[in-house]
Amino acid sequence: MAKAPVPGRVKTRLTPALTAAEAAEVAESSLADTLAAVAACGAERRILALDGEPGPWLPEGFEVVEQVEGPFGERLAAAWAAAGGPGLQIGMDTPQVTPGLLDRCLATVAEGGGEAALGLAEDGGWWAIGFAAPRPEAFAGVPMSRSDTGRRQHRRLHELGLAVADLPVLRDLDEVEDARAIATLAPRTRTARRVRELLLGAEAAAVDVVLPVLNEREALPWVLERMPEGYRPIVVDNGSDDGSAALAAELGAKVVPESRRGFGAACYTGLAAAKAPVVAFMDCDASLDPGDLPGVCAPVLDGEADLVLGARPPGSLAPHSRIANRYLAGQVRRHCGANATDIGPMRAARREALLDLGITDRRSGWPLEMVLRAGAAGWRIAELPVPYRPRLGKSKVTGTVGGTLRAVKDMRAQLVRARRAARER
Repeated sequence: MAKAPVPGRVKTRLTPALTAAEAAEVAESSLADTLAAVAACGAERRILALDGEPGPWLPEGFEVVEQVEGPFGERLAAAWAAAGGPGLQIGMDTPQVTPGLLDRCLATVAEGGGEAALGLAEDGGWWAIGFAAPRPEAFAGVPMSRSDTGRRQHRRLHELGLAVADLPVLRDLDEVEDARAIATLAPRTRTARRVRELLLGAEAAAVDVVLPVLNEREALPWVLERMPEGYRPIVVDNGSDDGSAALAAELGAKVVPESRRGFGAACYTGLAAAKAPVVAFMDCDASLDPGDLPGVCAPVLDGEADLVLGARPPGSLAPHSRIANRYLAGQVRRHCGANATDIGPMRAARREALLDLGITDRRSGWPLEMVLRAGAAGWRIAELPVPYRPRLGKSKVTGTVGGTLRAVKDMRAQLVRARRAARER
């Protein structure tokens, strides 16, 4: 069910924060996102009940039927005349839907989960309704666009003697705050990009990238100029004396100081300073290319993984690092079941979930503790290969005897803690 995105007729509650034309742009993005999700799901037929004329936002493969005149309940009922069953009916107000979510909702009524299914919206309405067989009478007497519409619709389904399955609760895009919230929840959608441009300003980003820095002046220009669009670099200066912080600021990065020496301290400070829904971490010594970040972040942004690790080619590491990495990866698999091969420095996860992990290490054990805690918490951990180049400058950890010994001590402490936690579980 959709309206053609004509200014003044759609998303009017987004004004006056947006102009009528801008609100229509958000509506068009929302409609395009929803149709793309429908096009990619496993439905056998895709029907668009449209109020207005089709536009370039309509993908191929849709049957278009004209909405009838009259109240919205009557238009909903009439749309089912063009459909068979089982079926799912949604609107254009939830651009955060994914093909997988739609498949699961459709399966609820297609595979015997219920004669009807209802997905409530946070504002008291509903965003989706499904039937094993069309029931146009289900909308009779149900007032639409009210704070009790969802409850009244649920009651009506029960009055008809239907077994009703509950679908996930979603947030409708009606008000400006809804638009901001959905842009944060689904940052890779067309809607999120348009909302960021119109409402959130230049500071908004889909991903914040934490770059711990200790005397990386030589590598900074190469790293920062290769940062992808929508990825905001947060340079955490860990006590540089070569002007790294000033140069990073000149190059447009957000710079945060952290006087406590330690890789974990810098990472935690960057995480605390981040605002984007997803946070990525990577070294700032030019050994890793920011151009690889979208590949690492995509599974997190798409909801397919909770933590993604960038795995460096084994041959790119020094022999002692390769042996240590293999040992640590084996310990991770043993203690939490995560199938990792590299405890590498490029990784991505959702910001709030990372904060909730409660990582305590502030030195070299931070990367390992993150993976161990994530695995113990049941996170979906994925690994993707990333190229690894010779770093610029000398490593502060494996490049010195003292740094190597500290790293070994920190990693060992995390393994001891993981063994203890596993025994307790």
